[in-house]
Amino acid sequence: MPNSKRNNNSQTPRLEQKLLLTKTERFYLNILELPYHILREKYLPVVEIDDTYHPYSEDLHEVLVKLLPYLGLTDQEEKVAEYIIYNIDSSGKLRITPLELAEKFNIQVQQAKELIDLIFTEFAEEIQQNTVNENLMYIEPDIIMTPEKVEVRKIEVKDPIIAKALQMREETLFRICEEIRKVNEYFLRGYRKYPQIFTMRYMARLLGVHVSTISRAVRNKHVSTPLGILPLRFFFGRILNKKIVLQEIEKLLKLDSELTDAHITLVLKSAGIQISRRTVNKYRRMLETLENNQEDKTTSSTGG
Repeated sequence: MPNSKRNNNSQTPRLEQKLLLTKTERFYLNILELPYHILREKYLPVVEIDDTYHPYSEDLHEVLVKLLPYLGLTDQEEKVAEYIIYNIDSSGKLRITPLELAEKFNIQVQQAKELIDLIFTEFAEEIQQNTVNENLMYIEPDIIMTPEKVEVRKIEVKDPIIAKALQMREETLFRICEEIRKVNEYFLRGYRKYPQIFTMRYMARLLGVHVSTISRAVRNKHVSTPLGILPLRFFFGRILNKKIVLQEIEKLLKLDSELTDAHITLVLKSAGIQISRRTVNKYRRMLETLENNQEDKTTSSTGG
């Protein structure tokens, strides 16, 4: 038993065994965490790569509106949320009150508050990224990703320690994004509605690093794609919630109520939603229950 424990520990990366990191290791991790535009300001000159194929001059409103569909809102809620977004000023403050929002869209004040909280909670990182520096006119992506290749924006310096840290950062980002690219070719080409998502734990196992390394690498990073600029965390399981899946299944059943669970599973997977047939069956029964309840309410209200 002791031998097996020693063998298991010996296979664990050295960094994971330490409770305290060395000064150099802390420096490497800090460099990994920093986004491109901050590194560019600290360490010049910059070696640019050809990214003219992907325009990225986007303001805060464009960035947030692009991510709206992934919150799983109804059509009406999405209209309200879009209005909220366009009323966020350049400093990240909201120009309207929940009461004004409720009156404009004829909704409850509580619902207005919930939608405002949702926007500012879910998009906190994007709002901070686009309003923290008023001189920053657009997001500068750290990575350029096409269906064919991944390129990490590079910064060259003479100091060997800083150069090594930047190189490790570039290699880590490249490895993460290459795994993302390989399973998201159809999404990047526009054939899928949703991306194939990863968990940070799975990506860490895949690359043989600690999960905190993946977390640091993903934080505050943006990737330029043929679909526009997206936060790197977009590919790490934040968006495909239960509400979205229910909506997609409901749409399919409205098109063809005779679809089997297996067929629905295949269609959803082709769209980028990884789901099991058993889960599809569970959600389908939930939708049927909701539909039956609505029919009962309609019947009782008409006196039938």
